[in-house]
Amino acid sequence: MKTKSIIQFVIFLFIASCASKKDVYYFQDIDNTSLQKNFKFLKIQPGDILDIQIKALNAESVSIFQRNYSELNPQNQFQNRVIDGYLVGVDGTINLPIIGAVDTTKKTTKTLASEIQYALSPYVKNPSVNIRLLNFRVSVLGEVQKPGTYTVMEERLSIPQALGLAGDLTINADRNYVLVIRNKDGKKENYIIDLRKSEFLQSDFYFLHQNDIIYVRPNNAKIKSSGVVGSVATLTSIASLILSLILVISR
Repeated sequence: MKTKSIIQFVIFLFIASCASKKDVYYFQDIDNTSLQKNFKFLKIQPGDILDIQIKALNAESVSIFQRNYSELNPQNQFQNRVIDGYLVGVDGTINLPIIGAVDTTKKTTKTLASEIQYALSPYVKNPSVNIRLLNFRVSVLGEVQKPGTYTVMEERLSIPQALGLAGDLTINADRNYVLVIRNKDGKKENYIIDLRKSEFLQSDFYFLHQNDIIYVRPNNAKIKSSGVVGSVATLTSIASLILSLILVISR
């Protein structure tokens, strides 16, 4: 009778250790969700480094504005770069030749480009201005393959892309609890994402902001494995050993 009970217990542990597809698969309701999400240009912040490209029919008239960056590692487009752009100061300003100090406060790269283009009009015939952010940073922590802080040379970065940079989630990740921490106008905002569902594709957190933090929480199996007793697999091994001993003794 005792042997039968132990066998049933071992079978239960094996079943309990099996993960369901619903716990692992991403975007399980993707067929019912629209992927349309309009990107909003982000406001420029102090510490941002801006690549400001100014062009005109007469290239010599805008040569004074040209800035460059050099690559230390051409194999990695996201890391190990020495960047030479226009640094936004703590007061929110940048300094351009001829124009002087330009206030970037509460402006996006798009609106700032229009403002600089207008300011250049008296000095340059038909100027064209394009601006992009060179040091967009996000941190990905927790149960991912390569946790760390990642710098990309664009401001249009989504959560799936950031997780991709970090090598995707580990098998021990809790896919229904991915936390995004954001500092917006001096106030902290939190948003919890369930990667098994597609509703976050429509949220304001789908596209990340400068200095966002993504934290992937470990699942219950990982938490239990860090305890004194161990994981379900460990318990199963112990139970199997006990069962083997009982079968040998009972013969």
